[in-house]
Amino acid sequence: MLPSIRKHGLYATEELLNNPDVMIAVLTELKTEREKAAKLQTTIAVQNQQLAELQPKATYYDVVLNCPDLVTITTIAKDFGWSAIKLNGFLHEHGIQFKQGEIWHLYQEYAEKGYAATRTTLFKGSDGEQHSKEHTYWTQKGRLFIYDLLKRNNILPLVEQDIA
Repeated sequence: MLPSIRKHGLYATEELLNNPDVMIAVLTELKTEREKAAKLQTTIAVQNQQLAELQPKATYYDVVLNCPDLVTITTIAKDFGWSAIKLNGFLHEHGIQFKQGEIWHLYQEYAEKGYAATRTTLFKGSDGEQHSKEHTYWTQKGRLFIYDLLKRNNILPLVEQDIA
């Protein structure tokens, strides 16, 4: 092996040395493989950069989606520059919720997905008696559901409207 490297500058079998067509084919294959490797390295570098950029967002989503706190429809609506009335109407028009009395309820298809919860608030009425009132609040999972629904309908939150 060493004498061949010293003589020809590479290790090659007699077949390669005696047949230029085989040598050309081998070197062409080597060139192709090196080009593929270079492209893969570029792809890996781009993907690593994308992962580095997306990691903070993924961490944020993990934190937010695991947060047990509930938010009002008003808070979500304000993200889009809307009122609670407008967003509730939109969700009703799209078959997500219906109003019964003074409270919005999710249709059964969505009711068991953990998007919303109902909370009862106690308050003292003008008659001096204690009363209660129910309110629907959205979970962070529900907030993300609304975001995705609006985005599918080409409605972006205010912070993304500046980017688009």
